[in-house]
Amino acid sequence: MDYQTKTKEELIGELEALHGVHGTLVELYAKGMDESKNAAAELLIANQKLAFENKEKARKAAELLYANEKMAVLIQEKEKRVAELKSINEELEQFAYVASHDLQEPLRMISSYTQLLERRYKDQLDQDARDFIHYAVDGAIRMQKLINDLLEYSRISTHAKAYQEVDAAYIVEQVIANLQLMIEENSATITVDPLPVIKGEESQMIRLFQNLRVNAIKFKKKSEAPRIHISCKAMVDSHEFSVTDNGIGIDMQYKERVFIIFQRLHSAKDYPGTGIGLALNKRIVEQHGGTIRFESKENEGTTFYFTLPL
Repeated sequence: MDYQTKTKEELIGELEALHGVHGTLVELYAKGMDESKNAAAELLIANQKLAFENKEKARKAAELLYANEKMAVLIQEKEKRVAELKSINEELEQFAYVASHDLQEPLRMISSYTQLLERRYKDQLDQDARDFIHYAVDGAIRMQKLINDLLEYSRISTHAKAYQEVDAAYIVEQVIANLQLMIEENSATITVDPLPVIKGEESQMIRLFQNLRVNAIKFKKKSEAPRIHISCKAMVDSHEFSVTDNGIGIDMQYKERVFIIFQRLHSAKDYPGTGIGLALNKRIVEQHGGTIRFESKENEGTTFYFTLPL
C-alpha cells in the first residue's frame, strides 16, 4: 500500500512502531558497549595482575638463584675446611703415634736404671735417697702409662681394621673373661640382656665395653658391691646399648668434661688411672658412627648410653 493512500492514523502508527524498534536497538547497542568496556577493563586488570605475579616470580627466582649460588660457595668452603681438618687430624694422629712410640725407650731406660741404682746401692742410701728413687721410678711408670694410652688413642683411627659383623654377646663374654680377677676381688655382679650382632672393629668393641665395666667397678661405693647391667634396644637406625651401675655417680655438670682426654674428676691417689678411658670410648663410638652420653645421680649410680648404626 502506498503511503499516499494511507490514512493519517496508519502513518502515525507505523512511525511509532519504527521508533520503538529503533529505541530497542539503541538500548541493545548501548548495553553491548557497556559490557565490552567492562570486559576490556577486567582483561586489563587481569593482565596487570599477571604481570605483577610474573614480576614477583622473577624476583623470587633471582633470590633463589642467588641463595643457591651462595650455598654452593658455602658448601665448597665447608668441604675445603673439612679436607683441611682431616689432613690436620691425620698429621696430629701420626705425630702422636710417632712421639709416643719414640718416647717409650728413654722412659724404659730411666725406670730400669733408677731401679737398678736402688737395688745395687740400697744399703748405702738413706731413707730420703730411697724415697727420691721411688718417686723417680713411680713418675717414669706413670709417664709410660700415659704414653701407652696416648698411643692407643691415636691408633683408633690410624690402625683401625675393616669392620665386620660381631656378636655383642661374645664381646661381653670376652670382657668378663679379661676382668675375671677384678670382678672376683670386688664381688661384682654382672647381668646381661640378650644382645644383637653388630658391625664394627672387634678389638675396639672389646675395649669399649671393657672400659665401661672397669669404670663401673673402680668407682664403686664402699657400702655395697658393684652391680652392673648391660642391655640394648633397637632404634630406628641404630642399636642403643646401656651399661648401668650402682656406683658413686657423676655430677651432670661434668657431662662434657669426662669425655676429654686426660681429664680427671678424682685424684689419682683415690682412683688410679690416667683419665683417658671415657675419651677412648667416645672416640671409638664416633669412629663407628655413633654417639655416647650418660645419665647419673651422685651416690645412686650411672648409666652410659652409646649407639651403633644398624
